[in-house]
Amino acid sequence: MKNLSIILLFVLFTSCQKDEIIALTPTETKEINEVIEEAKMDAKTLYSGDFITGAHTTSGKAKVIEEKDKSLSLIFENFKTDAGPDLRIYLAEDTQAKNFIEITNTVKNGNTIYTIPTTADLTKQKYVLIWCKQFSVLFGSSQLKD
Repeated sequence: MKNLSIILLFVLFTSCQKDEIIALTPTETKEINEVIEEAKMDAKTLYSGDFITGAHTTSGKAKVIEEKDKSLSLIFENFKTDAGPDLRIYLAEDTQAKNFIEITNTVKNGNTIYTIPTTADLTKQKYVLIWCKQFSVLFGSSQLKD
């Protein structure tokens, strides 16, 4: 039984280490940084939180901003996580992906901005998850706070 537990732990922590995280070129990074700075100047920050590590090292900051037109955006600042297959960004009620909504199926390190769907309920979905859908593994999360 002990050997089975060790094998399961090994599989869990090594199963999502394939594939690559998309790397942005310096030009793309500069353009995204400019968009984020402009968005932050014209918008109100509603929530923010620091990423914490789950099964894989994850760091950076997540912010939800309200644009002038009342739309919501999710901003990642200085974000970094390990590569893995089938990584997604979810908004969820907890770190177990309860009642989640998918933001994107493309995870990028660095500074990025994503549109939050109008179906998101930020009064309940207060966790940003970096989730490996293929293996149901939480890479890292950020709890959004006022």
